[in-house]
Amino acid sequence: MTTHSSHPLWSGFAFAMIASLGLGLAIPVARLAFEGGTNGLSVSFARAVVGSGMLGIWCLMLGKRLTVSWRHWLHLVGLGVLLAHMNYGNIGAVAYIPVTVGALLFFAYPPMAVILAAVIDRRWPGTLRSIAVIGAFIGLAIMLGVGSVDGEDLDIRGIAIALSAALACALNITWISRTLAGTDALVNIFHMSVVAAVTLGLLTTATGELALPVTNMGWYGAIAVVLLQALGLPFFYAAVDRIGPERAGVTNNLQPVTSIAAAYLLFAESLTPERWAGAILVIGGIVLMQWASIRERRR
Repeated sequence: MTTHSSHPLWSGFAFAMIASLGLGLAIPVARLAFEGGTNGLSVSFARAVVGSGMLGIWCLMLGKRLTVSWRHWLHLVGLGVLLAHMNYGNIGAVAYIPVTVGALLFFAYPPMAVILAAVIDRRWPGTLRSIAVIGAFIGLAIMLGVGSVDGEDLDIRGIAIALSAALACALNITWISRTLAGTDALVNIFHMSVVAAVTLGLLTTATGELALPVTNMGWYGAIAVVLLQALGLPFFYAAVDRIGPERAGVTNNLQPVTSIAAAYLLFAESLTPERWAGAILVIGGIVLMQWASIRERRR
């Protein structure tokens, strides 16, 4: 059985799972890198450089043209700046807040994207999507409203970094879907990654935040984050090519689950019963949104 390409269906699901597991594992592993002396800007800069290089090589191997029109490229510049904050915020938040909370806050981007689309289109998103969005944000409110983790208040810096990165992701998705539909996704993400690398490089230099790990564990963690994230994105796009965006998106729900499980194994982090309830509402809302989209496309 095949789908969008000549590849078997199982390979698409396998690639989607590999991408989700890799991207989900990168968030808790980043904590190891930070404890080893480096920081979010340094790691995300390295990840953007390595990722853009890998994507460029992949595009050339597939025989794709890397040149785009000026109008197209200007869109990619704006999208690349958003991607820079997504790269940083996805891992940078865990320097201030627990991995479990940071991973779930970043995953607020799907309901944010639904709200953005509804505002831009001035159109009711539908009953199912509305219920899903409300449920997801109630879950976020529960997670943030509990007050503390192991007796320590959540650091507002970590919350702001994670939620602003989620908003950047929602804006990125909305922008792409409305201006670059029908263009080559791999070429687009290559240019966006180059812009993200330049942006993060300038920020790291301007703030004097470039910091190399000072311990072996810090180096292992930093290298692992760079490789996990740099490889995760190509695997995800390969999955989309084989099984389509809806199925790949549903499989991507493994990402926060992976982060939560790895945080428990690496740092003995666990969610309180209240935060488990919030997490279930967030992930459940996202699944309901995806199901509503799939049902709508089949009509």
